[in-house]
Amino acid sequence: MDAERDCYYEAMPREGHVVGRCEMLLPDQLVGKSVLDLGCRRGKGACKIADLVGPDGAVLGVDPSEAYVEAARAYVAEHQMRRARVAGAIDPTFWRAPFEDLRQAGIEDASVDLVFVNSVLNLAWDREAALREIARVLAPGGALHHAGVFAEEPLPAEEARALAAVGNAFGAAPSAAEFEADARRAGFARCEFGAALAAEPDGDDAVPVLAGRRFRATVVRAWVR
Repeated sequence: MDAERDCYYEAMPREGHVVGRCEMLLPDQLVGKSVLDLGCRRGKGACKIADLVGPDGAVLGVDPSEAYVEAARAYVAEHQMRRARVAGAIDPTFWRAPFEDLRQAGIEDASVDLVFVNSVLNLAWDREAALREIARVLAPGGALHHAGVFAEEPLPAEEARALAAVGNAFGAAPSAAEFEADARRAGFARCEFGAALAAEPDGDDAVPVLAGRRFRATVVRAWVR
């Protein structure tokens, strides 16, 4: 099963899909926080977070793709001189791990204040298992901050999984109610959804099966017990 999961992530397209297209909406008051950027891709978001946590904070970027992890490390190295002008800036660190097994990145239980996910959680091999891992690593009172796309009427599971495998976060989108149910089963005490904006697949995401379906982009925050 682990080998199948790893092959799924490695085969996923890197370009041209909704992942990374969502605006990076960060929470307030990150100073001194320990933050995990899950699905960090090339590391630009993790660097932005690192500039906000201050010298007493920490930022770890994790991605299932070794190629992205290497690109993120190179990005940090190339931009150290620019980032050094940000007072108290720290450098994020990066590790490869699937969303469902963050122990591969050495992340211990209850060790992170905030998990940030920018649009890619829909593409997880197993969304509920990923949410359980996120809940495991969050410290008491910690929160998931997920900027994502939600469907008014999700596709059947088999069709959604096929579209997730090609990086289509619209096709893989759950409803808000489905996401909240998964989160509660995973160990989250409550979820809050922010203001939603209509979103529409375009480019490679605009496959015929999604024509006429309604989607919303929003930020959901979920807190552990």
